[in-house]
Amino acid sequence: MEFLSAWVDREEQIQLIRKPLEEPKPNEVVVRVKACGICGTDMHFVKDLPTGALTPLGHEVSGCIHQVGSAVNDLAVGTSVVVQNNVACGICNACLNQKVHACEHIKSYMDDKAGIAEYLVVPRSMVIPFDGLDYPEATLAEPITVALDLSREAQVQLLDDVLIMGPGIIGLSCIKLATMRGAHKVVMVGHHLDSVRGSYRKEVAYALGADLVCDSAKPGWKDELKAQFPDGFQRVIVTSPPSTLADGIELAGFCSYIVYDGIDFKHDEVTLHANAFHFAKKRLIASHAIPNWGFPQALMLLKEEKIPAKLLLTHRYSLHQLDEAFSVFADEHEKVIKPVVLLD
Repeated sequence: MEFLSAWVDREEQIQLIRKPLEEPKPNEVVVRVKACGICGTDMHFVKDLPTGALTPLGHEVSGCIHQVGSAVNDLAVGTSVVVQNNVACGICNACLNQKVHACEHIKSYMDDKAGIAEYLVVPRSMVIPFDGLDYPEATLAEPITVALDLSREAQVQLLDDVLIMGPGIIGLSCIKLATMRGAHKVVMVGHHLDSVRGSYRKEVAYALGADLVCDSAKPGWKDELKAQFPDGFQRVIVTSPPSTLADGIELAGFCSYIVYDGIDFKHDEVTLHANAFHFAKKRLIASHAIPNWGFPQALMLLKEEKIPAKLLLTHRYSLHQLDEAFSVFADEHEKVIKPVVLLD
């Protein structure tokens, strides 16, 4: 039996490739993929990172169990699951010393398997059953786990003023998480919020609890924030491109935490004033949610509509509409936050 999956090897040249469906090993399962979100990382793979080698697309996966390996006895065929893209090995020194985030042998399917695919064969440890959500909604759990990791690293405290940069699904989710942690004021910064896309994201930011949404395309935006928050922000969460990181550091206050998650394969150099950073005792932390953690929390946040899927899940496409999906994802004239590919 063969199945289709999505790959890229040249700039903006997405390919649907047929591959044979493998039999699961004893501790593996075969997932019939029902939906897969398109992530900003996928967009970078398509636009910034073509190397000539096939790169798999998609890692925000939900589906149902199609087949189980001989040693898997706790999952029935048909069970709805989300798929973690990375899990800790559980046996290295870091794992055994309760530092799972520093696992030395992280297991991933993303090296040679695409999540935008009709089927996905993964270890049993990578799948988490769920109910109470449809398959497209469940794909949002993965980016919310990234927001959970950012929030954990930022250690938002009661009555902190929090600056969040980047109104994508991760940054928007961080608004809700910051308010749930007891933040005093939450400010979202986006770029060109006067566009159709930007205006919708601004609307969603306020709906999720932002106290102020600021457009970084407007002259003097940083001066306005400094006037309103003269002591700076105790916590800064940057989910926008590397070029914005220096602004986040500048706006952070004394003894602040700046937590960053974002990539750009072409423009990733950042310049900062080291003395100002040093004497203000600021802390810069990279958040990279590998291995993933927090899927049960993410699923609960969605199920209880504390993070409402209806606000974030904006577009749905078939497997054969991938070019359109990626085009719309980048379109300033679309009310887009998260497009999802349906595979049923």
